[in-house]
Amino acid sequence: MTSESMTLGTATQLDVFEDLRRRVDTRLEGVLDEAEAEAARRAKDAVETVVQVRDLTLRGGKRMRPAMLLAAVECVVEWKTLAAAVVDTSCGIELLQTYLLIHDDWMDGDTVRRGGATVHVSLAKRYGDEHLGASAAILAGDFASAMAQDLALSHNVPKGRVFDVARAFIAMQREVVLGQTLDVLNSSDIEAIHDLKTGSYTVRGPIALGHALAGGSAEQWAALVAFANPLGVAFQLRDDLIGAFGDEKETGKSAASDLRQAKMSAPVRWALERLPEDRKSELRAVLGTDQYVRAQELLIESGAVEGIERRIDELEAKALAALESPALRREGARLLARLAAMMCKRKK
Repeated sequence: MTSESMTLGTATQLDVFEDLRRRVDTRLEGVLDEAEAEAARRAKDAVETVVQVRDLTLRGGKRMRPAMLLAAVECVVEWKTLAAAVVDTSCGIELLQTYLLIHDDWMDGDTVRRGGATVHVSLAKRYGDEHLGASAAILAGDFASAMAQDLALSHNVPKGRVFDVARAFIAMQREVVLGQTLDVLNSSDIEAIHDLKTGSYTVRGPIALGHALAGGSAEQWAALVAFANPLGVAFQLRDDLIGAFGDEKETGKSAASDLRQAKMSAPVRWALERLPEDRKSELRAVLGTDQYVRAQELLIESGAVEGIERRIDELEAKALAALESPALRREGARLLARLAAMMCKRKK
């Protein structure tokens, strides 16, 4: 896809995404208010867990996954013909994200998320006990997961497509759990982590949901998955760079969190494959400590940043090439191209 076709109608595209964001935020606020009120009536002592789900969900987030879902629908039919279903399923994805973030932050020991305290930290403070706070946070995540499924399969989804939407949503959740398991175990299979943990629920999953909602064809799915797979890897590579070099004020989470946790992320693996032996030993020694600035210097010295940036560019180009398929409506392809650029160039 040429740069001209990518930028054609950019203002309109941004308006579409901003319109969806407003719709999703309004719907999320409404259903979370209802959930909090119901918890207050039926389980007053448990209401704080729902409050935390509400606060984290509404505290920010790029709403990139809903945009990806909308663009996939637009590749098949005009998205506004399915507006209510798109909004509800998008809300389901956002609540799935909330569930994953709550659990992920506890597993990683992170204290900051979206510019505020993580849920397990907030609940530990609320209850005056670290273990109780962690337990309540796990349950808060489970509650968000249940809400996610309820919204993803709302009455607004066309009846003949509910089963396909359900299968796409379940597949996305199963894959990301497998990917997170590999990540927690610091598995050496980094390609599987990228594909399952991030590629699935950031790109391929939302696109699969959009395709299912719209009743897309096999030819359209082939083009969409050819776009989604390389973009999912590119997104994770960008995430790994942000995890190593991101500024807390900009990212809304702990600075250099991946280096503090000694994660075998893409830049760390790059460096350990290419640095001289003495530098490799030094990098291993400073990973997982507060000497993350030195770790960053060693990553830069290894050429990890430039090398991974090149790989992101290659993957983005491969994703964009898939959008040339005549099976896809041009309006949707342009939206996906815009999202690819946003995801590959992001800073947070």
